Amino acid sequence: MAPRRELCGLAVLGAALLLAGCGTSQSTGNAGSSTTTPTVTAASNTTATPKATATPKATTPKPTATPSGPKVYAVGQTMTNGAHQTVTVTSFAQGVAGSEFSTPSPGDQCVSVQVALVNGDSLPWDEPLFELAAIDASGQSYDSFSSFDCPSTTSIDSLVAGGHASATLYFEVPLSGKLLLQWTPSALNATSVYNTELKAS
Repeated sequence: MAPRRELCGLAVLGAALLLAGCGTSQSTGNAGSSTTTPTVTAASNTTATPKATATPKATTPKPTATPSGPKVYAVGQTMTNGAHQTVTVTSFAQGVAGSEFSTPSPGDQCVSVQVALVNGDSLPWDEPLFELAAIDASGQSYDSFSSFDCPSTTSIDSLVAGGHASATLYFEVPLSGKLLLQWTPSALNATSVYNTELKAS
């Protein structure tokens, strides 16, 4: 009876070991089959919107400023330079008779311009009438001392400081068109000029 009990015990022991082994194998198998599920990130459909570029505004070109010419005075208005010397056209006449020896050329006439001069400078004003000329509409200049077909112009050699005088100038100019009496106080600065428009009153 002893050997049979031993056999039964061995059989029970073997069965227990077998069950234990199966359990271990199943556990190991479950562990081995464990996998990590990857996380799927959905792609974004949002796209960057480009910034709008500002359209430059159209600009209107500014007109180019043109330099203004010398101020034009009227008969009776006084022109004054930086040395406080003054010239005033007091009267103007057209169609003046020629000289006793000659007459103006065809298409020309003699005109007379009366001026009043004052020397407000501290120095003498030498030959002031040589600073005066007539200018026609085309820009041509006429001096009173070369108009031999017209009466003779008054002569003033010099004005002392504070001195004053009147004079009559004669010019041979075109029969029609605008006329100016132009005063250029300094031959060294021909751009410093003063103009009086010659119109008969």
